[in-house]
Amino acid sequence: MRKLEIVTPVFNDWESFSALLKNIDIACQDLDCAVSVLAIDDGSTDPAPEMGRPDDAYATLQAVEIVHLSVNVGHQRAIAIGLAVAAQDGDADAVLIMDADGEDRPEDIARLVAAAQGQQDFVIVAERRRRNERVTFKIFYHLYKMFFKLLTGKLISFGNFSLISKSYVGRLVLVPDLWNHLPAAVMRSRLPIRRIPIDRGRRYAGSSKMNYVSLMVHGLSGISVYSDMIFVRMLIATLGLLAIGVPVILAVMIIRLFTDLATPGWATTVSFGVLMILAQAIVSTITAALLLLNNRSQKSVIPAVDYKDFLLSRRFLFQQQEQVRARVR
Repeated sequence: MRKLEIVTPVFNDWESFSALLKNIDIACQDLDCAVSVLAIDDGSTDPAPEMGRPDDAYATLQAVEIVHLSVNVGHQRAIAIGLAVAAQDGDADAVLIMDADGEDRPEDIARLVAAAQGQQDFVIVAERRRRNERVTFKIFYHLYKMFFKLLTGKLISFGNFSLISKSYVGRLVLVPDLWNHLPAAVMRSRLPIRRIPIDRGRRYAGSSKMNYVSLMVHGLSGISVYSDMIFVRMLIATLGLLAIGVPVILAVMIIRLFTDLATPGWATTVSFGVLMILAQAIVSTITAALLLLNNRSQKSVIPAVDYKDFLLSRRFLFQQQEQVRARVR
């Protein structure tokens, strides 16, 4: 690996971003490759840092570039745009995605890079072992993973912190699912994934913008990637209910008409209750089918094609003189 490009989304968290750059510069000094940072400014309202002075030069980093988006598109879509920009530039052998707040630790970059040694194409992800959030947040996060497994049949155990080879990045940015959820899109793309157990770090500054509402939106976005699989499961469940409900109604009618076991009103209550359950299941399945078919008829956002619509400007926060001379030539 000759060059590694780090993509990180930022929304008003410039204090943490500055700390991240310093820690990346320290953590990557033993890597046998050139390292640059591509920060995606997700429509921040706070001003981004100004161009660094010569005496502020980093020891390891070759360049730090900020891509300013015209609007706030959200964390996952900012990552998708960052990957599309990195794929379009095409001068990195691999792209590493990490959050800018410090929860993805720069000291773990070397572990991901080491796991990719000797491989031409790879997807190396950080499988989360220990988190530092509040207990209630951890409970909701585990519920999200449980529902994801229940609805899709897939276990999701990693987040954004990942290392992806150049060729796989080029394939991934053509996947519309990337626009909604990076981990689910990686899983759905059927690229080979290697998981490395890594603990989650602590924020450098401020507080996390991931509250319970945004966690639910994030979780639903991931689940939506598997909407067709969820529909098939709903269809199977509905057929199962029909296979159980119809015999139950027939049995109730037989008991009511040909025996003295039924009490007054019992048969009507049971039959009506079963019919209501079956009707709701059938209506829900039909609604899901119509929504799925409607979505298939809509134009999907393909990051590699549509990312330019969201770009406002690009500028270098820092660039080694060797890099500047190379671009001039």
